[in-house]
Amino acid sequence: MKQPDFSLNQGWWYPAFLSLILLLIVLFMPKKRMSWKEIYITFGIIGYIVWMVDMTIAVPFNLFDIGNPQKEGIPEITLFGIIPSCLSVIYLNLYKEEKKWFWVVLFVILSIVLEWLTTKVGLIKHWKTWWSLPVHFVVYAFYLPWHLKYIRKDSA
Repeated sequence: MKQPDFSLNQGWWYPAFLSLILLLIVLFMPKKRMSWKEIYITFGIIGYIVWMVDMTIAVPFNLFDIGNPQKEGIPEITLFGIIPSCLSVIYLNLYKEEKKWFWVVLFVILSIVLEWLTTKVGLIKHWKTWWSLPVHFVVYAFYLPWHLKYIRKDSA
């Protein structure tokens, strides 16, 4: 039986450490506005969307490189499956409609800084962080608030 061949590329420790920190925040943060069910749904949906965008847009158009393109590894699992999901859950747990633009700006800046650090540790190559700015803005300003309203629609 062949063992998994996970790639541990330069800078792999950064998304692994960040994922651990973000997962601990999600687990132990006071659940102000989200139930465990909403956290579960959000975590899965966001992780799925990020993986699908990577597979259908980033890979075919060779938008960036993460380590060895022939192998999947801890960086991909954390960058696509854990970090965006955790940030989304934390955002929605803190989000208040009356302070919407404060939270949007804060999380767009936080996401851009975390992404920029991924390039600085040498994990992502051939990527300009500012390319993500409109995506982060749309996700935090429009998609995530809609997502939470949608999953709550039938629960109320």
